[in-house]
Amino acid sequence: MLLFVTDIDECQSNNGGCDHFCKNTVGSFDCSCRKGFKLLTDEKSCQDVDECSFERTCDHTCINHPGTFECTCNKGYALYGFTHCGDINECSINNGGCQQICVNTAGDYECLCHSNYKLHWNKKDCVDTCDVRCARKKTEKRFRKTIRTLRKTVSRDHFRVRVSGVDHELARKSLKLSEPQESCGVGQMHVVNRCVSCGVGTYYDGERESCVLCPNGTYQDEEGQITCDSCPSPQNPGNQKLAGAHSVSDCGDQCSPGEYSPDGFKPCLPCPPGTYQPEAGRVSCFPCGGGLTTRYSSASLFQDCETKVQCSPGHFYNTTTHRCIRCIVGTYQPAFGQNYCISCPGNTTTDFDGSTNITQCKNRQCGGELGDYTGYIESPNYPGDYPANAECTWNINPPPKRRILIVVPEIFLPIEDECGDYLVMRKSSSSNSVTTYETCQTYERPIAFTSRSKKLWIQFKSNEGNSAKGFQVPYVTYDEDYQELIEDIVRDGRLYASENHQEILKDKKLIKALFDVLAHPQNYFKYTAQESREMFPRSFIRLLRSKVSRFLRPYK
Repeated sequence: MLLFVTDIDECQSNNGGCDHFCKNTVGSFDCSCRKGFKLLTDEKSCQDVDECSFERTCDHTCINHPGTFECTCNKGYALYGFTHCGDINECSINNGGCQQICVNTAGDYECLCHSNYKLHWNKKDCVDTCDVRCARKKTEKRFRKTIRTLRKTVSRDHFRVRVSGVDHELARKSLKLSEPQESCGVGQMHVVNRCVSCGVGTYYDGERESCVLCPNGTYQDEEGQITCDSCPSPQNPGNQKLAGAHSVSDCGDQCSPGEYSPDGFKPCLPCPPGTYQPEAGRVSCFPCGGGLTTRYSSASLFQDCETKVQCSPGHFYNTTTHRCIRCIVGTYQPAFGQNYCISCPGNTTTDFDGSTNITQCKNRQCGGELGDYTGYIESPNYPGDYPANAECTWNINPPPKRRILIVVPEIFLPIEDECGDYLVMRKSSSSNSVTTYETCQTYERPIAFTSRSKKLWIQFKSNEGNSAKGFQVPYVTYDEDYQELIEDIVRDGRLYASENHQEILKDKKLIKALFDVLAHPQNYFKYTAQESREMFPRSFIRLLRSKVSRFLRPYK
């Protein structure tokens, strides 16, 4: 009598109870999750992976999203390679808008002026060393010094002084013998028995004995002042921001892009033909250069200059030769019709000239951290594409009586017949030495293996034409007494047969926990049985438990 057994496809009913994907197997089924999610220990539910909880996810700020994450950079830095931040060289972008000298600094930049000039309030233009405002500042500085002397010598209770057309009233404080207080300096007030300078946007009012917001039509960009400066356009105070202006730029009525004036405020003049100005509040316009003119006055962009040809992205217009020049290596230009190329952020560079996007800027430094017990190696610019003609070499030399375990979660290399890009691990640099691992292809399935030699020489090379995501490969060194056990685990096909087990080898937190115990077995006792069950699927725990038990009790 023949019996026919038909497999039941559990995935046909309510997706097998799986949150995301259900895969039928003979006599059973497996649940799996979308990328960016992990399977919980019930082996059915999916939970978002919080990539921001990992070490080294982003250089600056990490924002977690369902199934993915986003890296952002601090002001003055630009994102490259998806997760890294590099300083922006603002001076490469139209000289930072500086009229004379531009100096790049970490996360910022500043404009400087030649001798006999000083920086304008807009921090970009250069004006004569001492204009009317400068003279007034000097006068007020002398006035403050005079006040300090007068306060010590004048016996009257009140007196007034006029400086630069502004009346200042001084009052002598009455003596309070019961509560002696330290005498504060000019522009300071008492706050909880301390002298505190009045902040920007305020001034010290002697009558009220407190710091007061600068009224509308004035501003103060320094601390510890007794007056506020009048805005350059006091005839239009209604257009200014609220009281308490921190700088002259808060005064309002600045000249718009395409305009200029002696102080940067209205009334303004249009940029004459052959010049342009992309920013507000400027005292001059930039010449197009090379005898070029503009289509009209009030031009605000270099693109308004009538060049002989419009340059495509990856090029800039040379006003001397009137030709389009390819952006040199280490720079890029994403827009049409520009007269400059932008420097790559930080220490990144491009593979070739004529680059059109910041994504083509790559860090050529080989990545990784090599420790005695744990560490990792990383292709340059990871997780962004690695550069062309890269060459990296790492040496892992574990302490005595320790062996090396490698986990390759995934590796991305272009598939080629001639193996243009490759990763190799062997005993030494000699091509005849014992080889542990070698590949020149992409593998998204993880693999774990022990080193065939006690130390490892590792090399990665890329050729001139290829690029891909590359790899981040962790390793751990373990006591050689456990060699038989470790090899038994990593060579068992069940470690890779289940997608859930594969995800464990890709999970940075779980790998770190496993490596922590392998490197220092005593750390096993840090994890309770409940914690282990919450971290790993039951099938994975059963696999390890059976092997550990057999290793520790071989004759039972």
